[in-house]
Amino acid sequence: MKQMLLLVALVATMLPLWSQTEQKPRRQRMDWFESVKSPEVKANGDVTFRLFAPQAKEVTVNGQWGPAAPMEWDDDEQVWKATVHPTVADIYPYNFVVDGQAVNDPANKDLFPNELFKGSLLLMPNPEMLYTERDIPHGKVHYCTYYSSVLKELRTMLVYTPADYDLKARLRYPVLYLVSGTTDTEETWYKAGRTNFILDNLIHDGQAEKMIVVMPYGNMNTGNPRPSSSAATECYEIFSQEMEQCVMPYVETNFRTQADRRYRAIAGFSRGGGEALYTAFKLSDRFSAVCAYAAYLTDEVYAERFGHLVNNPEKMNSLFHLIWFGVGSDDFLHDPVKQNEALFTQKGIRHEAFDTTGGHTWMNARKYLGITAKKLFKK
Repeated sequence: MKQMLLLVALVATMLPLWSQTEQKPRRQRMDWFESVKSPEVKANGDVTFRLFAPQAKEVTVNGQWGPAAPMEWDDDEQVWKATVHPTVADIYPYNFVVDGQAVNDPANKDLFPNELFKGSLLLMPNPEMLYTERDIPHGKVHYCTYYSSVLKELRTMLVYTPADYDLKARLRYPVLYLVSGTTDTEETWYKAGRTNFILDNLIHDGQAEKMIVVMPYGNMNTGNPRPSSSAATECYEIFSQEMEQCVMPYVETNFRTQADRRYRAIAGFSRGGGEALYTAFKLSDRFSAVCAYAAYLTDEVYAERFGHLVNNPEKMNSLFHLIWFGVGSDDFLHDPVKQNEALFTQKGIRHEAFDTTGGHTWMNARKYLGITAKKLFKK
């Protein structure tokens, strides 16, 4: 019995030591996460990425600035490292691929909001970019929750109000509905698109009218159908119902809007652009401008659902003061977007087209927003 008691006492005295032994690597690991600097943007434009993953066998960093870059283990810093040099200072989504598994950068607080792409955001200062943060009056971004009677669930949208919104209690504002793309969330136009800073700068410089910008969630719980498919058209139809029955009533009840079609516009990137086109033409009594960023509708959709508009160019031109298409030369949707433009040209429907370099990226989406925001609601 005494031997048993001695054994128990010995185990009890050793437990704290075992506990410390087990916890020490964990504390060291957390120290690494807290001390690793990634990404590190240098004055010459080089960007160094670091990742503490001592058990990994192969690591790469993938970003929209160019090809994937292999990372090398640094014995001195005890991290995986890679240095890249984007040709243009901008905001780039990126992630790490660790032994085949995509992960975001744990040392970077700026996450890329997306359902599929598990990534982070590289923010490179560039005073020439419209999204640059300046010492000027800034608007607010509101997180709003509403019940969708269409989808039978709670949904979230973001709403930008300009800098003087709270100061001028009687003033009503035009509204731009800005829709997220495939696999994006309602936060993507805010965090990756930098919508608030773009509008702050344009409004402050007198290049855009003061406006409210509503950023709804474009996912209608229908999966991610290809934009040329009938399933995509049904997704667009559900979105138009969501806009008409849920989103717009909420906005016009809770914000000081100018409730007139002349002061409503809708735009979107990728799937959001398809949803914007479909909604604008279906609810042509509600909108006077539509902008499609790397997006289109097929000839079949126009013929089946909007023949009364596309076959009546005089009516179409009287309804919409702006129909705008933008696409990059390397965008995988380039050809169908140009086909949509060709259809409108053939029909005599007034529209604007903007061609740029690059692909299906947020660098282009921000550029498109900056261009079209200047064209909306001009007095």
